[in-house]
Amino acid sequence: MRKCRFCKTEIPPKKLSDKWQAAGFCSLDHMVDYAKQKAVEQRERQQRKVIREKKNKLKTKSDKLRELQTIVNQYIRLRDQGLPCISCGKLDNGTHQRHASHYRSVGSNSFLRFNTHNIHASCAQCNTYKSGAIGDYRIGLIQRYGVHMPEMLETAPRSRAYTDEWIERAKAIFRRKIRLYKRLRHLQELL
Repeated sequence: MRKCRFCKTEIPPKKLSDKWQAAGFCSLDHMVDYAKQKAVEQRERQQRKVIREKKNKLKTKSDKLRELQTIVNQYIRLRDQGLPCISCGKLDNGTHQRHASHYRSVGSNSFLRFNTHNIHASCAQCNTYKSGAIGDYRIGLIQRYGVHMPEMLETAPRSRAYTDEWIERAKAIFRRKIRLYKRLRHLQELL
């Protein structure tokens, strides 16, 4: 038995010469109502898309950078979930807040702002009250990656231009990475 695409009731087997029944509807009225409903949904989707594009045109570069930073921070917290704080080593048991802490600060090193080697999960106390605990952060980087990582970050080239196209592309990439990590976490929970 097939179900009507509009009302979800079962369609009794009849002759399939009726076009509405062959299309998966129990009556011609339901086929028309379904088409109207889909047309309204399509129109609403297009209106939302136009509004979204207009809002995006009104955003300044700093607004776009702030949005990207939020997405990158979310990715970092997912990536480092279960790992201890990079500065103090406090375990991530899910009871305390986690921040995405930068080794080299965003204010004076904006070229490293979105570099994932420069950002790691940290407990809120280290990031907020101890200004990232940079000395301990450096030790944590060395333990996790080796001596070359802090040296690479400290000697990184000092120029970076963030274009609108680059920002949009980076947003899409990090959103995909977030979805991937969420799927991986879900699969790990199932196993």
